[in-house]
Amino acid sequence: MLAEIQRVANEAEAVVATGSGVAEGANSDLASAWALYLALAERQATAVNKLSVRAGALRAEQEELTAAVARRAEEAAALRERNASLDARTELLARRERDLSDREEVVEAEFAERRLEIGRELETWLTEQRRTAVNALDTERQDRQARWSEEQRRLADAQTALDQRESELAQRERDLRSARIRLDVEREDIVHLKAALKEQQVTRAQRFEDEVASHTGHLLQQMEENRLRMAAVAEGNDRLSARLNEYDAALASLGGMTLEQVVERLTNLRAENSRLLEENAAAPRADARLLEQLRQQVVQLAADNEELVQERGELESALQRDRIAVNERQNYVEANNWLRAANGQLQQLLNEEAAKLRTTAQLDKDGHAFPACSGMDREFGNPQPFDARTPELPELVRQMQSVIRQKAGLSYRLLDLRLVLAGMAMSRLHLFQGISGIGKTGLARALAVAFGSDKSAAVVPVQAGWRDPQDLMGYYNSFDRLFYESDFTKALYRAQCPAFKDRPFFIILDEMNLSHPEQYFSGVLSALAIKDQPRLALTTAPVRNPADLIIDGTHIAVPDNVWFIGTANHDETTVGFADKTYDRAFVLELPWQHPDVPETAPAFPEPLGQGGLSRSFDKAQATYGSEADNIIEFLDAHWRGRLAEELRIGWGNRLEKQIKQFAPVVVAAGGSTGEALDHLLATRILPSVRGRYDVHAEALDTLRSDLVESLARFDSSHEPVATRRLLDEELRSRGRL
Repeated sequence: MLAEIQRVANEAEAVVATGSGVAEGANSDLASAWALYLALAERQATAVNKLSVRAGALRAEQEELTAAVARRAEEAAALRERNASLDARTELLARRERDLSDREEVVEAEFAERRLEIGRELETWLTEQRRTAVNALDTERQDRQARWSEEQRRLADAQTALDQRESELAQRERDLRSARIRLDVEREDIVHLKAALKEQQVTRAQRFEDEVASHTGHLLQQMEENRLRMAAVAEGNDRLSARLNEYDAALASLGGMTLEQVVERLTNLRAENSRLLEENAAAPRADARLLEQLRQQVVQLAADNEELVQERGELESALQRDRIAVNERQNYVEANNWLRAANGQLQQLLNEEAAKLRTTAQLDKDGHAFPACSGMDREFGNPQPFDARTPELPELVRQMQSVIRQKAGLSYRLLDLRLVLAGMAMSRLHLFQGISGIGKTGLARALAVAFGSDKSAAVVPVQAGWRDPQDLMGYYNSFDRLFYESDFTKALYRAQCPAFKDRPFFIILDEMNLSHPEQYFSGVLSALAIKDQPRLALTTAPVRNPADLIIDGTHIAVPDNVWFIGTANHDETTVGFADKTYDRAFVLELPWQHPDVPETAPAFPEPLGQGGLSRSFDKAQATYGSEADNIIEFLDAHWRGRLAEELRIGWGNRLEKQIKQFAPVVVAAGGSTGEALDHLLATRILPSVRGRYDVHAEALDTLRSDLVESLARFDSSHEPVATRRLLDEELRSRGRL
């Protein structure tokens, strides 16, 4: 219909333009324009009727929408009643928990979170997304060896798959680090979004009702405006009809002449008027009156022409108003469609929230607070056999070298492996340092292989953003009632399962100094200082249905068979270890070049037992305890006073205890007391001289010469390479070498 209106308007413009003398050669006349206008008016009346019918239909749809909104309001009221019922149930549960626990502050926090349980429904979606991402990562690392019946819990151990594909380990570790960084960013975003989500949830229903009411009023206003516009269009049609009647009368008064004939007649009359003016002087008075009549006819024709131009403008305005009315009707239809879509989205959202509530209720009914650890209770619940015979320490060191070379493809000196073995007797925390790519992580993993079980090691990539123990251990979500176990927590739990509790187990903190260990690792450092059953806190209050080995539902033990090995690079992306970390750790500086070790064919028939290894350490300390006493006596007699006076370096009972645990094992494994003393000086006593510009270079040079000479007298069979290298590097940094 719009196309027809446009065509008629174009033809009307052509007619008027032809009548005004603008277009030349036009053949249409005013009668044809009038017929076209009548057809246009008839179609316009038909369109007005259709719009009236459509407006009635839209009013009916609006009434249905209003009824639907009322039903949604009733459903919202029912949901609020259900929320009130859940709040009442929460209060009852809180009262019961207060009767069972003396921890009033923790229970009040739990009660407050349950009170907000309905208001944090959107948080469930975000948590599910994060859980899905974590499950996907863990499932990839575990090579899909373990699958849970519930989709929310796909956490299993993929250590075997990772060991079998060790050639891909470097790339996979980088991918996992990137993914964990993204997860940390997402977790921070979730924390920032929680407050906004809580506030949005409280006002969500009210805002939707306000929006519906606003859109309803807007639509009613648009319907009223459309009715007024349709009335104006009808009034304009009547006015145009009256003017066309006048125009028809004017045409009749011209005797049926066309505009071209009128113009031609006017030209002729003007010519005749000029001729008559020339003859006016001699003409009689009657000719003058005739001339005046002709002049009046000319004026009347000019007035008629102006009126026709004005009517053309009015017709164009009416056509434009009709177009605007059609556009407004289309906008009204689009708004109605938007309301329908919004109604459908609201219904879908209500269905999703109801499903989430049902899922949460089911998890609360029969879920495990530690899903991965509970799975390990079933998977690793049976003890595994191990070799009851532990080789003598020299033989054990040689077998370690051969097995690591054969199975891991890495070569290490017997000296380094003796020190590592003695370090296991001295401390549960090891720090492997050296340039990037020399095999620090490889050595840590290879230790598990050397002790006969490649499954007795777990790698935990440290992230730069770790600040507190929760980053290392994981955290408890009271809304989901789940503890999100980290790789570290799962490895620590696996180490004490029956299948591994009698074997040495290694937890590797890869790139441990990307963040400050004294912050995120502080709980472990404190636990390692406790002799009697050290343990780490996971939650502040007991959780429901914990894993079997979780102590009192709140703590996890640090078993005796676990060693923590941290690998460390020293560049612009890392931080330095604090002195208290070095004081508690065994430190090994790996050489930048591996020795050429020939391959042999050793193999342990079964994994070594933790008990047998501990007995070997005890035997070495009992047999060679005097060697440790010689080292302590040498340091006290020759160097304690001088180091304290010149360098302000001292040590206490902890170092003496470590010497008694470390030096006998070095000697029993085939080393010497000089080897043990050289390592302890380079890693435990002298590292604090680095960067000490309050110590003059001349004094440091003299100290180096005297110390090397004194060590040579103490044990002439060992060259103090480590001590000399440390002091030489410091002197070289000062331009002395």
